[in-house]
Amino acid sequence: MELVSILIPVFNREVLIREAICSALVQTYSNFEIIVVDNCSTDGTWNVIQQCAKMDSRIKAYRNDTNIGPVRNWQRCVSEANGKYGKLLFSDDLMIPHFLERTVPYLDDPDVAFVITAVTTGDCYHAEVISDATRRESKQLTSEQYFSLLFARKVPYSPGAGIFRMSDIQANLRTSFPTKIPRDFSTNGAGPDVLLYALTAMNYGYVIELSEKLVFFRLHQGSFTVHNQNNGVTQGYRSAMAWFYKYQQSQYWAKYVVMSWMWDMFKVRRTISLKEYVDTYEGNGGVGELIKVLFAILLLPGCFYKAAAIRRKASVLNPKTCLQVIK
Repeated sequence: MELVSILIPVFNREVLIREAICSALVQTYSNFEIIVVDNCSTDGTWNVIQQCAKMDSRIKAYRNDTNIGPVRNWQRCVSEANGKYGKLLFSDDLMIPHFLERTVPYLDDPDVAFVITAVTTGDCYHAEVISDATRRESKQLTSEQYFSLLFARKVPYSPGAGIFRMSDIQANLRTSFPTKIPRDFSTNGAGPDVLLYALTAMNYGYVIELSEKLVFFRLHQGSFTVHNQNNGVTQGYRSAMAWFYKYQQSQYWAKYVVMSWMWDMFKVRRTISLKEYVDTYEGNGGVGELIKVLFAILLLPGCFYKAAAIRRKASVLNPKTCLQVIK
């Protein structure tokens, strides 16, 4: 049995961290270590971690002298790990007891990039979310099939739903990407998390997707996905994925920009300049590129008409409105 490192980065989770650690300790797969790194919490988190570490030698506790930001704290967890495989467990989430037992064997295949599982979300964990222990349905997705599902947002973005080889986490968990408009991706993890999946999948033939709900994601006001301060989470994902599709999977880039543009117009209920949007998300300003994006719009006419007609609240899109939106 290969050693698995369960990585738990944490900041100010005094109430939740014990439960997260316990969900790791009760794994039915026995060969694991738990790496907990406290990112200089200002509440009682570090005291709780120390109490847990005294009870079980598999828990290795560390504390940063200063807060280094969430993504760099994920990397600190990785630097302290000794396992062949790595499982990120965020401090407000939980692992179902047989997560490792179900997922680790698939990584024996050198063509498998990682294993992702179904997810349960909610504000409170209940016993009924534990999946049926006899259910083992799985799908072997080619990398191209995975990228199609990622584009359609039909697979998890959070690395908390997956398990990876530690070497891939070390290589592909990054705090920066050379996007056209520089962004600080280290502030909330939006972008580095999904690109850990995407960059890893590029180097393998397959991805394993399990139908079992083997992780629980807690929704609460303190989580970065719920908080989304100043729309930073959304912008981080937009920028990171636009960069990935433009330079790594170019067949998706124009469609991704168009779909994001239409969704943003639907959300704010006003027209947004398509050219400015394209330029923001990795466009080069060329006429040929804008034509490529316009062609992508033609493949999604119903959505385009709906988005562009929002401000007018009309079912028919006239040429003048169309021109205003594109400009």
